[in-house]
Formats: sequence, C-alpha cells, structure tokens
Amino acid sequence: MAFLTGENYILRVRAVNAAGLSDYSSDSEAIEVKAAIAPPSAPYDITVLESVRDSMVIGWKQPKISGGVDIKGYYVNFREVVDGVPGQWHEANVKAISDRAYRILNLKENVLYQYQVAACNLAGVGTPSQPSKPFKCEEWTIAVPGPPHELTLTEVRSSSLVLLWKTPVYTGRTPVTGFYVDVKEADAPEENWRSVNEKPIPNTYIKVQNLNDGTRYVLRVRAENQAGVGKTSDVTDPVLAQTKPGTKEVVAEVDDFGVISLNFECDQLTPDSKFVWSKNYEPIEDDSSRVTIETKGGKTKVSFKDPSEEDLGIYSCVVTETDGISSSYTLDEDELKRLLQLSHDHKFPIIPLKSGLAVEILEKGQIRFWMQAEKLSASAKCNYVFNDKEVHHGDKYKMNLDSKTGIVEMIMDTLEDEDEGTFTFQLQDGRATNQSSLVLIGEVFEKLQREARFQRHEWIRKQGPHFVEYLAWEVTPECNVLLKSKVANMKKETTITWYKDGMEIMEDEKHDFKDGVCTLLITEITRKDAGIYELILKDDRGKDKSILKLIDSAFDDLMSAVCKQIADSATQVKIQSNEEGIRLYSFVNYFVDDLKLSWVHNDGKIKYTDRVKSGVTGEMMWLQINEPTPNDKGKYVLEMFDGKATHTRDVDLSGQAFDEAYAEFQRLKQAAIAERNRARVVGGLPDVVTIQEGKALNLTCNIWGDPVPEVSWLKNERELPGDDHCILKFESGKYASFTITTVATSDSGKYCIRAKNKYGTETNDFTVSVFNPEAEETEEEAQSDTKKK
Repeated sequence: MAFLTGENYILRVRAVNAAGLSDYSSDSEAIEVKAAIAPPSAPYDITVLESVRDSMVIGWKQPKISGGVDIKGYYVNFREVVDGVPGQWHEANVKAISDRAYRILNLKENVLYQYQVAACNLAGVGTPSQPSKPFKCEEWTIAVPGPPHELTLTEVRSSSLVLLWKTPVYTGRTPVTGFYVDVKEADAPEENWRSVNEKPIPNTYIKVQNLNDGTRYVLRVRAENQAGVGKTSDVTDPVLAQTKPGTKEVVAEVDDFGVISLNFECDQLTPDSKFVWSKNYEPIEDDSSRVTIETKGGKTKVSFKDPSEEDLGIYSCVVTETDGISSSYTLDEDELKRLLQLSHDHKFPIIPLKSGLAVEILEKGQIRFWMQAEKLSASAKCNYVFNDKEVHHGDKYKMNLDSKTGIVEMIMDTLEDEDEGTFTFQLQDGRATNQSSLVLIGEVFEKLQREARFQRHEWIRKQGPHFVEYLAWEVTPECNVLLKSKVANMKKETTITWYKDGMEIMEDEKHDFKDGVCTLLITEITRKDAGIYELILKDDRGKDKSILKLIDSAFDDLMSAVCKQIADSATQVKIQSNEEGIRLYSFVNYFVDDLKLSWVHNDGKIKYTDRVKSGVTGEMMWLQINEPTPNDKGKYVLEMFDGKATHTRDVDLSGQAFDEAYAEFQRLKQAAIAERNRARVVGGLPDVVTIQEGKALNLTCNIWGDPVPEVSWLKNERELPGDDHCILKFESGKYASFTITTVATSDSGKYCIRAKNKYGTETNDFTVSVFNPEAEETEEEAQSDTKKK
C-alpha cells in the first residue's frame, strides 16, 4: 500500500505457515510518514575569515538544497599545495560542526592550503564542495577588521528585506565598532554599489528599504574599528525583491484576559518545518523568563509574561524547511503603551458609552436622568445610586433599561431640596462594567429645580387658554403701535380682557381665534399712553395673563421705534415761497415731540433767529427763511433723531431752485402789500334799511386804505351827488356818513358806497325802503271794498 506523507499510521503483524495465519501482534505506536529525504548539496564560496601563523578560520555558504530536512552540520577537509601540486586530503573535524565557520589548527606558516566542505543531514553526508582556491597560512597584521560572514537574507518583500550577518573572526587591532551595508542591483557594475547606512550601525542586522519590486539585488557588509573599515564580506546570492502570494505578517493581539502576544501562521509547512522565534534576531530560549512560546499546527505565538520596557525590540519568526517564510514585528515604546492599554481594557473591560449621565426636563416638569451605552446584552443590569446609597424603582423613582437601544433612564416627578447631591448609574454586562455620575449641587441644582418647576407650571397653564407668545409691541407702517400676542387652546367661551394700569380698557367679545392672535391698536401714541398693559384669557378650564410694562426705559425704547417709523415716513424736503420768504417743509404720518428736529445749512447747524425759524404745524415740519438773501443758498438737511439714530431728508436751495423761489417770494410779497393797503369798507352799513316816510336816515361806516381812498356813493348804479336833502361826508380819511334829512318815498332804492385807491376798489351795497302808513291803510281799505263787490 502507499503511505501518505504527513499522515500517522499504526502497524500490526501476524505470521503465516502451512497451517494458516497467526493472531495479530500488539499495535505499534503511531508513526508519522515523512517525505523522502536526500543528502544536501555542496556548500560553496569558501573564504578565509582569519589567518595566523599556525591556523586559519574559513567560512562558507550553506548548500542551496538541504535534502528535505535540516542540515545537521558540516565536515571540513584540507590539503597542502606545494608548487601548485595539491596533496592528500585530511579531515579537519571528526564530528560535524553546526556553524558555517571553522578554525583549522596545526598548519604550517607560509604554506598554501586548499579546503573543501561537505554538509550532512539525516540522509547522510552530501557531496563535498569544489576545492577552494589556495590560501596562504600567514599572520594577518592589518589594523582593520576582517570580513563579516554568514550573511543571511530573510523577510524578503517587494520593497524591503532584512540582512543578518556575524561579526568578523578577525577584529583587527581594536574591537569592531560598527558595520556598513552595501547594496546594488545584481546585474549592475561594481561602481554601482551604494551604502545603505551613512553611519556605522552596531547591530548585526539591518532592514534594507526602498527596493524596487521585481528587481534582483546583491548585498555585502563591511566592519569598522578605530583603524578604519575592513574587508568586505562575500556578496550574497542574488535575491528578488518580491512579496510572495500568501505572505503573512506577525500580528500583535490581546486576548480577553489581557495577555499580549505576537502571532504568526504559515500554511506552507513541511513535515520537518519548525517556527524559530528571535528577539533582535537572537534566538529566544525555551526557558525565557520574559515570554512563553506556543506552537500548534501552522500557528505559533509568543506571549509576554509581564510586558515592560525590558521587552522592547524586534521579534522575528522564521519557518524552517520552507522557501524563506519569515516575518518580524517591532515593539517600540508607543506600541508597548498601546498594547498595555488594550491589555488593561481587556482585563477590566469597560462598557463603551455613547453619552455619559445627563439630565433633562420633560414636558410635565419631570426630571429625566439618562445615559446611553453603545451596546448592551439582554442580561445587562444597572444600579442606581444617590449620594452613595442605592435607590430602587418605586413612587419616587421610575427606572428603565433598554438593551436594544442601550438607553438607561430614571425619572423623578419632582425635584425637592433633599434631592441635591450626586447621582450615579452603575452598569454591568457580564464582566464589563462602567459608570457615570452627575453632580447636582449649589447653583446647578437650584437652576435645574427652578426650570423643572417652571416647566410643570407651564404644562398646567397650557391645559387651558394660554399664551404661546406673550404680549409684545410693534410699530405699524402708519406709525401706530400694535400690542399683540399669540394664543392657543381657545374656545368661544374664552373671555379676553385688556387692562391699563389696573383699569379695564376693553373686552373683546367678538374675537375670532383662527389666526391665534390678540391685538390692541394705539393710534398716534404719546407719553400719555405709557403704563402697564395686561391681557387676561379666561374660561372654565383656567386662565392665563400676559403683562407688558411700557414705562420708563421700556416706553423710551417704544417711542424710539415710533420716532424711527415716523422719520422713515417723512417726505423729501420741498420748497414753498410765501409773502414772508421761503419755507422748506416735509410731511410725516403724524408728529410726536419725542422726535427731535434740527436743520443744517451747508454742513453747519442753523441758529434760529427772528428771520430764520423752525417749527411743526400738524404733520408738517418746516423751516421759515424770512427775507432770503444769496447767503441763504445751499444744501439744507432736516435731521430727525429718534433717541438712538439720526434720520435725514435734504433739499438743494441753490441755482434755479433758489431763483424761482425768490421770484415767487417777491411776487407774493407785493401781492400781500397790495392786499394790506387796498381801499376797503370796514363795516357799519346794514344790508337793508326800512324807514317811515318823513323820518331822518343817518348811516355811517369806516373806510380803510393807504393811500386814503376816494369815496363815492351810488343810487341805483348811478353816481349820487350830495345836497341838502342827501348829505354825504368823508372825514379824517376814514369816517364816511350818509344822511337824508327827511325821507320821502322817492328815496327808496339800492345804494352803494365805493372806496377806491391805487391798490383796489371795494363797494358795500345796502337797500333803503321808505313806507307811508296812511297810504298803506287807504290801499288796504280799497282792496277790501273791491273784494266785497
């Protein structure tokens, strides 16, 4: 039968003869079938590492083919070379040596020797190497070190690799102080060698970085002491910078118990493969006091017993009997600090919180303490603590834990004085714990208590008619003041009553709450309207009130806003001429004394005199310039100060505007003079005079005019000359009299007095009716006799 490599088998045996088969033997122990092995190939590149008068140290590179198992050691042979003729081979060592360097003793000084090396494994001794070139056994006297040896490449990746080496056997006259590493592309000429490190390094390893993926490189090492830099090592075999598929790295982990470990796994193990851990590329002993190494199958890990700064370094793992599988992990101070924190967190797991303990006030004035964990299991629980004493669910406290949302809460209906202190929620979920506290003392507690009580009062208030927005004022575009508030939860039976200074001023019986707004309009407000305004809403569900104090500074602010609106309503300044001069004016919606006015002429404040006056008439703000002169030309600005800001309106009284206004003023001035001085009948004459025949009639009136008017009388629109019957007089230039000594019926008629001077003429008409009583009686009798007939 065929056995499978890597499998374990148990064997048993029985005998057979002519009589038949015997019983089976007892079972063997399990036997692992391993891959077929063969002796290793030959070592190569033999070189001299040190030479003295009677011995030499040689080194070599390990075989490229190990034969399927680890190389157990090496055998060295040597022979003399005299005049170019080699002698017989002699064994340098009887027992295999594990190192790749060996000192051959009892040699002859100044004699040439050749060497060959053979490797061995479990399958036997492999083919010896080709004889080396002849080396002369002589005392090295150079001051600088000999070449480093046993260069090993590991952790090869696309852009980096790690090079290891051993210090020179020959150190020179002083100890080795450092090393230089050189690198070049494998096919590049010798002059392309470049140094990896500018300054010598004390370590016997280095990580070479910044390589080009897919490029083949060779490396060498030089040692340095006080005398200088010594011989270069043998060049490494070419290595391809490439990260092989499936390459894994060492990973740091922290388990649930806080143990820190470095982990590595390999899925390309051979039956004889082993994991070899090193610190700073020195093998870690199995009995290390700092770490323990565990390997199972294709996984291995290094666990730290008591991590500290003593454990800092580079931890590497090499898998033997593979194609160079290796990886490393650098544990520096920052990484150790991070891992120690994770270890602590895992030993003492903390329930992560989205938010710590907080407090909020609910709609009805209840106090809600709450916190939220990122995640909780169904078995999570919480202890609620107040001032170091656990409290429980009951009348005062209502607790709840929702594992789905991670929210933990406790609700209190009210916050009393004895509730001042520290509240703590203690969470536990399996091994994990966490807690959060909230300190409510002093001003913090008092503020929360006030806000909770206010919120509860607000909730009760809103069960009936209530204010959503309390009384406030606004100034309308018409410069009136509107008191308004927004209300809610109203019904038809709700009463609305307005008060000012405690006195009812209006009850709104025809309200409509579709817009939810109550208003009171104050037109053309003055300081008499200052006071405390109150609006009360009331029905069978409760009442609410809103107070607006419009006094002192609050009323000043209101009036300032009113004045601003009034100032904004002002028209542009216009020009008007009158008989006294030129008037500049602007209209507003209405005027209040709180709006302070001033006029500016050509950037200078106007000083008011009898000639230049300012005033307000109704809604008109004006500036009167009497008897204007050219000096009054220019720009005029009306400044209106509302108590906070100045608003302006302006006009340019110059050029054509001034000329036209001045000409109109002159015209009106002359018209006024003419009006004042024209002839006129001041009064004293009746409209109708009825007088009996035979009586005397005497009428008088005053005449005014400058110059003194000419006075004439008319009867029935004809000039009436004076005579003894009708006496006409005009005395002292102002008294006119009309006298008929004996009135006759012929004197009846329409009379007129006319006064005339150069500024005009004025007349005054009156009618004189003369009657005869006797003639009227005779006429009445005649009329009566006619009716009888």
